[in-house]
Formats: sequence, C-alpha cells, structure tokens
Amino acid sequence: MACATATTLTQLKKVREVCHVPLIASGGAGTMEHFHEAFRDADVDGALAASVFHKQIINIGELKAFLVQQGVEIRVC
Repeated sequence: MACATATTLTQLKKVREVCHVPLIASGGAGTMEHFHEAFRDADVDGALAASVFHKQIINIGELKAFLVQQGVEIRVC
C-alpha cells in the first residue's frame, strides 16, 4: 500500500480496472486508515501486512473491528 499515498491508490485503481482476479494490496501501510483507503478507494479484495503487526504498531483485532465499522467485509476469525 506504500502508506496509501495518492499515487499508490491511483495505481491500484488502474490495476483494478483491468484485473478480474482478486487484487491484494501489499506493503507500506502504517495506519488503520491506510487499510481502509485501499479497500474503499482502490476496491482491493484484500490487504496484507507484516511489520505493523510484528512491531505492534497496529493490533490485528482492532484493525478488523475498525474495518467492520467502516463497512469493509472481512473474515472475523
């Protein structure tokens, strides 16, 4: 997601226009809002991250709850 910059979101949107298989945003998210922007603005099917969880910057459970509150369909388990 590269910090969900406007450029990154624009690139994801362009890929979404021609990509008819699941699109996964990867890398660079530093806030829960970055994940939300990827789902909302680029219509990705999924988002992956590692360091924000390993470094305890974002709690996975809190991120899932936040995304549900924003209307993003996620797996709760």
